[in-house]
Amino acid sequence: MPAEIIIVDDGSRDRTREIADQLARELPGVIAVHQENQGIGGAFRTGTARATGEYLMLWPADMPAEPADLAPYAGQFGRADVIVGVRRQRLGYNPLMRFNAWLYPKLVAVLFGLRLRDVNWIHAYRRSLFAQITLTQRGIPMLVEALVRLRDLGASFAEVEVRMKVRLGGVASASRFRVMWRTLTGLLTFWNLRRKERRA
Repeated sequence: MPAEIIIVDDGSRDRTREIADQLARELPGVIAVHQENQGIGGAFRTGTARATGEYLMLWPADMPAEPADLAPYAGQFGRADVIVGVRRQRLGYNPLMRFNAWLYPKLVAVLFGLRLRDVNWIHAYRRSLFAQITLTQRGIPMLVEALVRLRDLGASFAEVEVRMKVRLGGVASASRFRVMWRTLTGLLTFWNLRRKERRA
């Protein structure tokens, strides 16, 4: 399956720049882009602007997943416009994170009428449709915003079950209360914006 990998170094302070540049030099189809820290939303916008393939996928480098986990998505290429990964298990989650993982999709369903089992994992989007939407959120709510705006365009959806590996290092930012609060406020900000857009 032909593919391109666009590595967006979003202001990393470790060896990411060095490693990304080396991979881009040594491997065909790998592109390295460097920018100041703009959050996951900014990195995704930068990457999608450089993409040329039929489908786009956002794959944060710290996600506990492997290249083999692409297979369920690839099986839906050409069949659906948006392919949503659904984690079978939430490994390494503390009780608060498990509660949030249960609550968040329900909140999204209430606010936007979007009923999906998992809205915060790896998704694939048909690029021709994705190019028609404008994302306003920079952080985690950007994932929901993309799904909602694509649904509003009439995109077809498919859910695929995927595995999640135990995180080997670092602390998931989603486990921090301030990130949870920022996610909630961002989601409500988008809900309010979309309500105004629909009234205009």
